[in-house]
Amino acid sequence: MTPLLEVDDLRLTVGGRDPQGQELLHGVSFTVGAGEAVGIVGESGSGKTLTIRAVAALHPPGARIDGDIRLDGRSVPAMSPRELMRMRRDDVGMVFQDPHAAINPVHRIGDFLTETYRKDGPEQRRVAAARALELLHQVRIDDPARILGCYPHELSGGMLQRVMIAAALLRGPRLLLADEPTTALDVTTQAEVAALITDLRRESGTSLIFITHDIELVGALCDRILVMYKGRIVEELTPDRLHGGKIAHPYTEALLACRPDITRRRHRLPAVPAGAFEEGWAAQ
Repeated sequence: MTPLLEVDDLRLTVGGRDPQGQELLHGVSFTVGAGEAVGIVGESGSGKTLTIRAVAALHPPGARIDGDIRLDGRSVPAMSPRELMRMRRDDVGMVFQDPHAAINPVHRIGDFLTETYRKDGPEQRRVAAARALELLHQVRIDDPARILGCYPHELSGGMLQRVMIAAALLRGPRLLLADEPTTALDVTTQAEVAALITDLRRESGTSLIFITHDIELVGALCDRILVMYKGRIVEELTPDRLHGGKIAHPYTEALLACRPDITRRRHRLPAVPAGAFEEGWAAQ
């Protein structure tokens, strides 16, 4: 069966001092099957967000894309602006890390949720409003009718992230891109949002790419885990390999070694020096 998403030798280059530009993604390749959840982990600057933004054609202006990205067999880089708009509206939903930056502060929540239906006529807008109310209830927001009339500044970070999830799922996308959606939340709300994404994805059959720094979280949420380092995917894991399985790449070993362990007495976490993986590294 053909995967829903195929990323093949993706290279992303931006302008820089070098006339040839600076390559930030180096031959990234992976697939996502229908209904599958794939996690991407790695330190800041490893290329996680650039990768999923390229999938949605939201990469930096002026960046050059080489390789191919195919969504349901269609090449994303070859799409026209109109086709890209339709893809982002109907096929791909995205949950950003900071909901305060993603939601227009002068629009009410109801207007934000139904924005993509503006040109669909009054009947479709009424259907969208009813669907928005239903989704706010599904994301476990109390009194959703009242929330539709609120402005973003009136809601907490956790509440806004639930609104973002509802917005991403409103049109029934086939692929959900979640860019560190729990990072800015407290631990309890993080767990609630992560469980919410899992439950909604399984109910709808939506495929998921989940980005996070939390390797334990991605192990609990995803079917496969991709480890990124310096713009490359260096290893692919299944969740069971996070606990006692064979690890092939030293960077993955380093990530696992840096997890705090509450069963051990206080100790210094390993530090990973720059360039260590080109020379070989082992956790002490």
